[in-house]
Amino acid sequence: MKPRIITFFVLLLAILPMQAFVSFDIFKVEDKKDIELQGDTEDERKKSLVLPFGAYQIDNAKVCVMSYDFCSNATICILDASGQTMDYLTSSLSSLQVVSFDIYGYPNGTYTLVISTPQGTYLTGVFEVDL
Repeated sequence: MKPRIITFFVLLLAILPMQAFVSFDIFKVEDKKDIELQGDTEDERKKSLVLPFGAYQIDNAKVCVMSYDFCSNATICILDASGQTMDYLTSSLSSLQVVSFDIYGYPNGTYTLVISTPQGTYLTGVFEVDL
C-alpha cells in the first residue's frame, strides 16, 4: 500500500501545472500591469481554462510575454496606433519562458501587442505608454 501512495504523490506532482512552481519574483514587481489578451487559440478546449500566453507591462519600460506551454514559431509584435511595427520577435518558446521588450523610448500613446502562431493562435492586447 505504501508504494502506491508514494507513486500517487509523485504522479500528482508531475501533472500539476508547472506555473505553480515558477519563482514568483516576476510577480512581485510593484508597477506591473497585466495586459488583457483576447482572441483565438489553436486549441479551443484549453481556451476556457487558460490562454497559452500571459502579458504584462512594467513601469512604462518593458512589455513581457510569458508562454505557459511550449510553442513553436510564435511571433510577438508591438504595433503603434497607426499599425506600424515597433518591435517583433519570432521564436520557439519553452514552457514558462518570458520574453521582454524594452519600450522605454516609445512615444506616449496606445500600442497593440499581437501574439500569433502557425498553429492558429492569434491574441491581441492593448497597453499605454505615458511617461
